[in-house]
Amino acid sequence: MIDKQTKNFFVFLLINLILWSIVPLVRNSLPMDTQEAIIWGRDYLLGTPKHPPFSGYLAYPFYLLCGKSMFSMYLLSQICIALGVFYIWRLAKIFVGANKAVIAAMLQFGIIYYNFSSAEYNVNVVSIALWPICAFYFWQAYRYDKWKDWILFAVFAAANILNKYTGGVLLLALALFVVCDKDARQVIAKPKAYIAGIIAFCLLIPHLYWLMKTDFVSFDYIVRRSHGGKFSDSLWGHIIYPAKFIGAQILFTAAAWISYACFYVKSEKEKITHNKSQTNFVLCCGFVPLIVFLVIAVINGEPLKSMWGFPICFMLGIGLFYFAPIKLNTKLYNKFFCTMCGWSVLFALVYAIQCSVTTSEKFRLDNKKLVQKIEQLWQEETQGKPLKYIGASEWYADMVALYAKEKVLPVYWMDFAANPDLDVRKVYDSGAIIVAADEYEYNLFSERTGKNLSAPRKISIEFGNFFGKTKTKEIFYGFYNLKGLKNDR
Repeated sequence: MIDKQTKNFFVFLLINLILWSIVPLVRNSLPMDTQEAIIWGRDYLLGTPKHPPFSGYLAYPFYLLCGKSMFSMYLLSQICIALGVFYIWRLAKIFVGANKAVIAAMLQFGIIYYNFSSAEYNVNVVSIALWPICAFYFWQAYRYDKWKDWILFAVFAAANILNKYTGGVLLLALALFVVCDKDARQVIAKPKAYIAGIIAFCLLIPHLYWLMKTDFVSFDYIVRRSHGGKFSDSLWGHIIYPAKFIGAQILFTAAAWISYACFYVKSEKEKITHNKSQTNFVLCCGFVPLIVFLVIAVINGEPLKSMWGFPICFMLGIGLFYFAPIKLNTKLYNKFFCTMCGWSVLFALVYAIQCSVTTSEKFRLDNKKLVQKIEQLWQEETQGKPLKYIGASEWYADMVALYAKEKVLPVYWMDFAANPDLDVRKVYDSGAIIVAADEYEYNLFSERTGKNLSAPRKISIEFGNFFGKTKTKEIFYGFYNLKGLKNDR
């Protein structure tokens, strides 16, 4: 029978899911990464130039199921958040007890990644669900050695890698736990663990094949994203960038640990009595991922994106209760619960205000209307020839691919080397429309296509905030390899 506290927790998860699925509708356009994930799933890719394909496998079917609505993607994001918090609660029951598990899980809503950043469905949001699920089933498998748990761990571990390569950092943390903990080393002698490893590897084979076939093109994206900082070529880079990364994680989790600190000061403390294996597990899952990222930053001296910390905070609430335990009476529990609910509502209000007042293209542009204009430009130039390819940055390329009347394939950055699944000959024969944010970007595309790109042309697009303040932006467009096209360069 479910107790009152657990019922309240489930009710809040549902309310939070609904709230954060509705609030982003204040936006006029889907986020860039969300559009991208839908296209990955639509084209059934085994890999992409940026990430493994798993987030797309979830996005596109769900998008279709919900009638291709923007709401569907915001809802899917919140399902991932709710699943992640649910499994954190299940882990918390093991490590801090049922009495504290709800608050340990609720503390996650004081982390920016679980609310403000969760409106944008992408690989990071999916990882918020997959990391605690993997950790939970590994612990269950280690403790009880049941086939069900080992198989579920294998499936979700593979999904975690297929979602984002940094999912391997969690597996590294779990491996370290097995090596360092005396009791956990018994896993090495369990046949079921090796069967689980084989299952996970088999699930990864299609993507591994794609990686080898494409010369590991998606790894180039990782290098590009963590390169080119102001201090990259100096000793300071090995100090500043790790400090910036850890500083960002402290800032983004501040509402959680400050809330706990405030209650901790006024609460009766509990004596720390821990099981050694549990302690090692919490330490490995809670701190090893962060340490790995910091070591990478120190060695490379290159900037790390703060958003790479999305999933590594999943043990924060558990860790606070585990290493700094307090006694929870009913009054304190209620105050704690209401505080964390308040943080979620506050962040939702701030997000709604931001979406309402901003004139940012990424929030306020009417994507469907712009795509209709781009299709019209193509039709006028080609006298009705089918549009099959769009060459542009991810923002415009996925926008056109998503909202065009017929199926259009994106050629990201008009760089064929970065789009290994495309048939270059077909793109050449069919031609493509090119869209760029500015003339510099258009000229960059031109350098990659030789004399096959027309001179840039301009159109103006207008968008505005909820209160009527408007902004005008010029975008550049042209055409790739259209026979008979007048090249006025």
